[in-house]
Amino acid sequence: MKKTILTTFVILTCSSFLFSGTMQPSLSMRFDDILSDTDDIITPVLALGFAMSLDEGVYAGFDSDGTDSRIFVSFDYGTVGMGINDAGEPQFTIGAKYDALSNLEVSLDYIVNNLAAAPTPNGLRLSLGVTF
Repeated sequence: MKKTILTTFVILTCSSFLFSGTMQPSLSMRFDDILSDTDDIITPVLALGFAMSLDEGVYAGFDSDGTDSRIFVSFDYGTVGMGINDAGEPQFTIGAKYDALSNLEVSLDYIVNNLAAAPTPNGLRLSLGVTF
């Protein structure tokens, strides 16, 4: 019985890799809450993620900076994502991106936090990312 389950698991895993698209790791520097009212210096946060090519110009993946993480669907013109913030509350992102160079992109995300149990203010996040 164990051998059958293990064989089925291995076959399913191998077949999922055969039909998957190209995996692209990404490293980005995020500047959270760039429209803050305070005079504090905005500190950058590094985020690591992976994206998989689904179709021409369509990617799906996840990214995390250690405290908040999200899964996203990205098109040539923008990104839609959902995830959790550092307090474990849900957050949703809607953003636009611009390919500055061949593998450097600049993105601007609006973070919607109103659906959390203890709502935090919505924010605007600027990211500079490199895909490999």
